[in-house]
Amino acid sequence: MSDFWRSRRVELEIDFRDYQLTIDKILRYGIMIAPEQLIEYAPPKLPIKQYIYGEFYERVNKLGYVLEEFGLRRAERPKDMGSRVAVMDWNSTRYLELMFAVPMYGATLFTVNIRLAPEEIIYTMNLVEPEILFIHTDFLPLLNAILSNVKSIRNIVIMSDEITVKGSGEVPKVTVPSGVGVYEYEEIMKDKRTQYSWPEIDEHAVAEIFFTSGTTGRPKGVYHMHRQVVVGTMQLLIAEMEYPARISNRDIQLITTPVFHILGWLHPYESTLIGARIVFPGRYDWTYITRLIHERYIPEAQKVGGRVVAKGVPTMLISIIDNAKSMGISSLKGFAYGYGGQALPVAVYEEAKKMGIEILTGYGPSETLTAITRMIYIPRLWMRMGLNDERLRDYFVIDNSLGVPVPLSLVKVVDEKGNELPWDGKHMGRLVFYSPTITREYYKDPEKTEHAWRFGYFDVDDLVAIDGHGGVFFVDREKDAVKSGGEWIPSSRLEMFLSTHPAVKEVAIVGVPHPRWIERPVAIVVLKPEYEGRVSEEELKEYLQREYVDKGLMPKWWVPDKVVFIKGEEMPRTSTAKIDKKVLRERYRNILQSPQ
Repeated sequence: MSDFWRSRRVELEIDFRDYQLTIDKILRYGIMIAPEQLIEYAPPKLPIKQYIYGEFYERVNKLGYVLEEFGLRRAERPKDMGSRVAVMDWNSTRYLELMFAVPMYGATLFTVNIRLAPEEIIYTMNLVEPEILFIHTDFLPLLNAILSNVKSIRNIVIMSDEITVKGSGEVPKVTVPSGVGVYEYEEIMKDKRTQYSWPEIDEHAVAEIFFTSGTTGRPKGVYHMHRQVVVGTMQLLIAEMEYPARISNRDIQLITTPVFHILGWLHPYESTLIGARIVFPGRYDWTYITRLIHERYIPEAQKVGGRVVAKGVPTMLISIIDNAKSMGISSLKGFAYGYGGQALPVAVYEEAKKMGIEILTGYGPSETLTAITRMIYIPRLWMRMGLNDERLRDYFVIDNSLGVPVPLSLVKVVDEKGNELPWDGKHMGRLVFYSPTITREYYKDPEKTEHAWRFGYFDVDDLVAIDGHGGVFFVDREKDAVKSGGEWIPSSRLEMFLSTHPAVKEVAIVGVPHPRWIERPVAIVVLKPEYEGRVSEEELKEYLQREYVDKGLMPKWWVPDKVVFIKGEEMPRTSTAKIDKKVLRERYRNILQSPQ
């Protein structure tokens, strides 16, 4: 028996011949096929820190000793969490080290949403009850409030970019309650051995827990087992190895989706599994990130026939395009961006195409951990498009398609009673799904759990239509759809129509109270800088009439009652950088109280 299988078993009766789908297998395989591949930390205003995979694994091993010395409890049975370890950090190599070390140890990684309000952060921590908090120096101003309200935390580990990158620096002084230990991340690892005997963990032990962004109320906790993380990573990889994603270990993987949000959509795990070069950009500085993409990483990726691949919400892509234009960069050919979370405005898509940016898309809520649908090659559809790559991409982006189901994901569209609707692209209903990665429950919330599983498939209140190719077309979040006079107006569709106007940079449609129709749509519009002050409300309404109503593409009563122009910085965002429609609905709730 190899040394690997001689590792201790944490009191679990696991036959070494039963291959456990645990997170360590992702790291072990990546190291096996690419031991000298690079993992980089490139925070703004500091030198870039590089490790090869072998060095990175040694740092993960050192963390094993750290977690052991803290006396953390390991998962002792399937579905057990063990001790919880909270992390508040930017996207960094430290985060990736903890993404492996904590679940490999048998504890549960809690990725704290650093963009929640302080009281919401405290709320989520009190639900999870972490014993250790790894915290970046940028978030230390929240520490007193956290420690005053979260009594489970016994140890604090401070993480400093300067110390991680340069090897030295000053650690901020903090005041903590009696009995709480304070350590610095690099210091506690410094003298640890580089080999650690990791325990064999049951694949059904809990690996991580995180929370939804809380746009419809309190953030909801979702957790996943080791097996789900591994299977989800494989689902994503299989879906993305086909056209048009074509992910490859020749590509440089730039981790821009916040790791706290669905573990960066699994991008870090996926990248490690294929032995790709991985870059973490640290604190978000989009001017700096754009320069890194253009000046450093595109040329280096192209040397080996690869691209730079990043993922995130449309807002992040908009930031990259805007910064590129302001820097005089006309081309980002060799850069691919996979978006999700919200529809991509057509104007942004067209700008991306002009700059040579490849656009990818998919769909997967927090509850599913990984994508449920993805932009996947469909032979019949590609032939129908005349074997034209651009037309196929337009099908996914402009038509607001979420892609087709990824392998092992079963989807249906159902009515309010759970009756299945036909796949004809016309019948709108609730998207329900069943896959190996769905959370078993909302953490400590049986009522919401029962509601989500009421049809036997999981329901997150998204409205879609599915066409004959299996293409899932997003219609709206149920909470965002406008119900006017008892009839539904899909806000995402109306947003897509308005975004085709050449002056529109970004648009949000919200429903607000109306004395007659109960609710009517209002358009909140951000214009491109060159059009500010030059486009009127009537012009946009006339555009919808001429281009969509008169051509039979939308009914006249969908036209918004009001168009409000705001600056880009005035558009409210959620903790995951999506447009916060809850705030917009409240802000403009009285705007139609005296209709014309």
